[in-house]
Amino acid sequence: MKKCRNRRKPYRPVSHEKLRETRILSGLSKKEAAEMLRVTYRTLHNWESGRIQVPYAAFKLLRILTGYELPSDAWRGWMFSGDALWSPEGKKFTAIDLNYLSLTFAMAKQWRLEREEKRKSGLPSERSNLLPFVRPKNGRKKNSSIG
Repeated sequence: MKKCRNRRKPYRPVSHEKLRETRILSGLSKKEAAEMLRVTYRTLHNWESGRIQVPYAAFKLLRILTGYELPSDAWRGWMFSGDALWSPEGKKFTAIDLNYLSLTFAMAKQWRLEREEKRKSGLPSERSNLLPFVRPKNGRKKNSSIG
């Protein structure tokens, strides 16, 4: 007998209370949630009442569409709330913040490329005006006049 390499992950049932709680926390009515999930109002009502088991895919999709969860493990802990992206540490990023962040990344990339070009061409490096931060040893200088 041949083993199947591509096994499906086991079905993870979702409780009807969890679906209802997610819908209410996202501020959606049953009608709005049903439209978002592309199911009938009656289907959503049956899921929430516990008459029919909630498909995990529908629950996951509702969490993604309402911003409570992003679709990959790499984004675990990140979420959208209102018009902002929130990090797992609780840092808020707006669209304007992310625009500036992408500009900063582009500038850093350009600086790195120019620096690599200078290194490859053998040109001497220009001295920087920036001084490195040096922490004094043991916090204070010892005064030799005190005996």
